[in-house]
Amino acid sequence: MSAIDLKFELDKIISKEKIKAVFQPICNISTHQIHGFEALSRGPEHSPLFSPVPLFKTAAYEGRLSELESLCRRISIQQFKYSKLQGKLFLNISPKALLEPNHAKGLTLSLVQELGLEPSQVVIELSEQYPADDIDLLKSCLNHYRSQGFLTAIDDLGAGYSGLRLWSELAPDYVKIDRHFIDSIDTSSVKQEFVRSIIALCQNLSCKVIAEGIETHAELAILKQLGIIYCQGFLLGRPTSEPNRDIPFSPMIEPVSPRVRFAESAESLCSKATTCQFNSKLKKIGETFNQHLHLQAIVVLRADEVIGMVQRSQVIELFSTPYGRALHEHKTVEEVLTAELIRIEADMPISQVSQRLTNESTDLVVQQFIILKQGKLLGIGHTKDLLAKITEQKIAVARHANPLTGLPGNIPIQEELQRLRLQKKAFYLAYFDLSNFKPYNDIYGFCRGDEVIREVSRLLLQQQDSNNFIGHVGGDDFVIISTAADIELQAQRVIMDFEASKSLFYSKKHWQAKQMLAEDRKGVKCYHELISLSAGILPPSVTLNCNEHQLSIYSAQAKKQAKQAQSSLSLFKLDMAVGV
Repeated sequence: MSAIDLKFELDKIISKEKIKAVFQPICNISTHQIHGFEALSRGPEHSPLFSPVPLFKTAAYEGRLSELESLCRRISIQQFKYSKLQGKLFLNISPKALLEPNHAKGLTLSLVQELGLEPSQVVIELSEQYPADDIDLLKSCLNHYRSQGFLTAIDDLGAGYSGLRLWSELAPDYVKIDRHFIDSIDTSSVKQEFVRSIIALCQNLSCKVIAEGIETHAELAILKQLGIIYCQGFLLGRPTSEPNRDIPFSPMIEPVSPRVRFAESAESLCSKATTCQFNSKLKKIGETFNQHLHLQAIVVLRADEVIGMVQRSQVIELFSTPYGRALHEHKTVEEVLTAELIRIEADMPISQVSQRLTNESTDLVVQQFIILKQGKLLGIGHTKDLLAKITEQKIAVARHANPLTGLPGNIPIQEELQRLRLQKKAFYLAYFDLSNFKPYNDIYGFCRGDEVIREVSRLLLQQQDSNNFIGHVGGDDFVIISTAADIELQAQRVIMDFEASKSLFYSKKHWQAKQMLAEDRKGVKCYHELISLSAGILPPSVTLNCNEHQLSIYSAQAKKQAKQAQSSLSLFKLDMAVGV
């Protein structure tokens, strides 16, 4: 179709308002709730401008981008309200349209208020599809929206040259990671590192990160493992005029709380909760606070169900006003309770508890949170205890961690072995070692050698759960102390993954030759095979009655057997008669 025909089609669409709004859910995969919906626009069906790319490209070419976007926003806001969709409404706006001289200001706010929505429900999402050169002017325009109470987001982070600068200067409430970095992230360590760095920055900048473009179960699983909370993509819901109101989790992708040791779980933060029923009078609540001076909050129940919490400060504020006690003491606690609570399952790792608290609405100052066990009230947790616990763990890890990998070193390894022996638990000891690592270091240098060590560490950490303790003995030696019977399969998986990734550490010449010329330990030059990872495994029949010295000896024997195997993929379990 010619440019003239497209111009005529665009004129018809704008004049007759032939725009259809569709909505794609943005999901909180931690709470299994819809966080909001992104509004997207479509032209008339069977029109050459039905799809958004030609529609907005034509509008930009004709100088009518701001006009078209204003129409799309109005239709999207109206449809969001009439469909009674919950959560945040994400509205796209391009920098180019925002900076056009004919861009009308104030229309979005007036429409939102006219429909009875709060500006804080609406997120102005800035896309780099049509980038702007004048970031200072863009910042001024976007701050105009922020001053009106709207939230802001940067879309497609990582796709454009100015993304990080926009992030640093605009300080948005959300950033969306470009779908390029989400596509096949489960098979790309580079993409995983990129996402890790974005998550770390977001935590420091009080900014929420959204991963978009999720299409497979494997992508969703690795994103959850990396700590992503907010997700969007075809796997969770396609754009439609009548979107799902619930997350369509199938049993395949239903998040399962990882099994963690008691000391690393939310349950370790739990203290007994003082409770009352929803129809209790405030007079009685006030008396309870007076009798227990250190009590800061009471959990409110309806039968056994937690429905809210009442704070000491709330009751004091109500009773401290003139005639406050007389006016309020006969009210029920249900009339004043705080229903917006953070609920944590007892087996959630405290690292995830911290993420939940920092990712919830900043309007809620969280001093306490509810701890549940299989949905039933277990007790109450205090943020100060969580901070103390995290600080304690970080100090302990920093004191005894290997400086290169951050994995627990020899002292924590010995403590774990001692713990299992005291509890008389059967465990396996898998000892991992790199063959031909010295000649690699001699040729490629210690920096590249450190990269290999970190790769082994990363692969081992993928097997970390409540059954496995991962440790770095030193150099190129690692251990997994495991109570899982499938440790051989896990070790096999680590070795296979290392084999699949090790080509990244070699030049084309060495990789094709499958050998390198370097000095051996006697200083004689000879050919060495490429590095390989092997594992020797001691079963419970060996480990159960061994002390540290004996375990060290048998581990060395197991490692030697594994290294002597014809293939680095071979695993040797050291079943031997042990005299102790």
